[in-house]
Amino acid sequence: MEASTKALLASAAVLILTVVHHFYGAAIYDTPWRRHIAVIVLPVLVVLIAAYGVHRWRPLTWLGRASMWLFMVLALVVPVAWIGFFEGGYNHVVKNILFFGGLPRATLERLFPPPAYQMPDDPWFEVTGVLQFFIALCAARYLFRLWRESRLEQRAI
Repeated sequence: MEASTKALLASAAVLILTVVHHFYGAAIYDTPWRRHIAVIVLPVLVVLIAAYGVHRWRPLTWLGRASMWLFMVLALVVPVAWIGFFEGGYNHVVKNILFFGGLPRATLERLFPPPAYQMPDDPWFEVTGVLQFFIALCAARYLFRLWRESRLEQRAI
């Protein structure tokens, strides 16, 4: 399987998991505002799929190359950096390490103020949050491979 396909699948997994995670969080914590994430990430997923498709359809044209760059930048910014590293990494991985590491509650609430943040009390919510980070790491790895491949293709032209 090509790096572009793997990057798309990993990025899509981050985005879909994020919607599931936030809808679940909205239900269990009675915070319906968490559902807003679907309005943001589902259009991003559509653009990623379209850019990937255009590149696969016409890879050697300026449109195909531009669509691959759009794909790489958008995947890096939204599923990897914003959702994976910030939402999954900071909001869940770091929060869980500090919480279970015994950081005082007052310090935790300064770093993760309610109601935007919830202290770990639901395993499913925390596991899906942490998974965003690790799947984003996979997406980042495939995006890096794709970037290297695209640079090699540019040199060959």
